[in-house]
Amino acid sequence: MFLRDAILHIFDGSVSLAVHRAAFGRETGFVHDSQDYGEHATGETKLAFSSRALMLSVGKSPPAAGTPSA
Repeated sequence: MFLRDAILHIFDGSVSLAVHRAAFGRETGFVHDSQDYGEHATGETKLAFSSRALMLSVGKSPPAAGTPSA
């Protein structure tokens, strides 16, 4: 068994990817044209960022900012 992906719900995808790239040296693997979704090139497990607006637009309910998820 392995972890396939981890998605962080954020407000600004391009800023979050840039911060993680600068802080941890992760290369960007994919960024959607809308800048609402992006992934780091991390190998088998994807570390992705999705804007809260995108999640709401597809009917998901991301936790409010500052609220830890279960």
